[in-house]
Formats: sequence, C-alpha cells, structure tokens
Amino acid sequence: MFKKIKIKNSTILLMGIILILMGICVVFVEHFNKRKNEAFSEMNILLYESETPSSIESEEEIDLDSNLEEDIDSPEEDTEPSLENNDSSQEEIKYNYIGLLEIPKINLKRGFLDLNSRYNKVNYNITVINGSTFPNEENNNLILAAHSGNCSVCFFDKLFNLSKDDKAYIHYNNVKYTYKLVNTYEVEKDGTVAIYRDYEKNVLTLITCTKYSDTKQTVFIFELDK
Repeated sequence: MFKKIKIKNSTILLMGIILILMGICVVFVEHFNKRKNEAFSEMNILLYESETPSSIESEEEIDLDSNLEEDIDSPEEDTEPSLENNDSSQEEIKYNYIGLLEIPKINLKRGFLDLNSRYNKVNYNITVINGSTFPNEENNNLILAAHSGNCSVCFFDKLFNLSKDDKAYIHYNNVKYTYKLVNTYEVEKDGTVAIYRDYEKNVLTLITCTKYSDTKQTVFIFELDK
C-alpha cells in the first residue's frame, strides 16, 4: 500500500511540474507575439517613410519613391490635425474627404483626400496614389495605400483577413461603387509595385506592407461588381 501511495504522489508532482511549464510557455509566447507585433508596427512606419508609393511609372508598375517629399511640418497657419478621440464625422469635416472606403467584413470605414491635400499621406490617412483614376472614369484604377500593424494610422492592418469575392465599397460623388476581391499577391519591395489587373474593367487597388516582412508588400485587386 505504501508503494502505491508513493507512485501516486510522484505522478501528481510530475503533472504539477508539467502544468507550470505549460503556463510559462503560454506567457512567453504571448509576450513574444506582443513584441513581434510592436516591432512590426514600427518597421512599417519606417518603411513607409522611406518607400511610399507615389506615382505611376507605367500601366503595370507603381513607383515607390517617397510620397513624403512635401514637408508636412513646414511653417503654415494650418495646425496639424489630431486623429485621437475624433468620430468619423468630425474627421471628415476636418480633412474634407472627397470619398470613402468601406469594407464591412473588417469594419473599415475611412475617408480619403484629394491628391493635392497636404494630409494625403500615410502618416495621416489612407493615401490616394498619384496616377489614380476615379470610379466615375471608364476602366479606372483607384489606388490606395496605408500602413498595416498596430499604430493609430494602420488602417490596412486587417486587409489580410479578406478572402476572394469579399466586398469593398467606394463612396464618391454621391455614388456608392461596389467591388469584389479577385486577386491578392505579394511583390518585392524593390522600388516599384506591379499591378496585375484587367484593363477593361474598373478596379480598386489596395497596397500595404506584408505582415512580418520588411522586404515585401501585398497588393489587393478588386473589380467593380456589376
């Protein structure tokens, strides 16, 4: 009887040690993921400051030269707008949005500005890329870029949850345009972004840095859903 009790106690002790080790592993993994996400956010901001899509080089490539050439901190009477604690209506009035991107699946609803706005920058808003054409034009391609990660301006962080045929909406000139996702692909961060799309269709292109990568960007191609 004494031996049986000893074996049972040893088993309980071993199980306790295993549970403690499992708990330590869970805490470690959560801490590691948190630090990885923080580093990812900081990395994306740094990358976008130096390599932001700015203009169309050809029908198939976007130039990745800096889109922040204009000094947004240059002395002007306008003060830098704050994005904190503002509801969407306040932001739209402050920024004078010309349109709105809406993707219900990921709860994204954010305006975009005129190309010439000094706040048409990824450090403030979803950015309209120079060379974009708008939904009211035939065979257009509206190209938008934004940060991904955990920062306050990482509006495209949840794009990676989208699947083929998911819907996106553009509100522009009092018209709501419905798009569906037809293609998603990664490209190297080498100074250009190739856009593969049907040039006989109206297209919405979204671009953001690929998660946990400092060498790739992800392109999301949507086509007008008639």
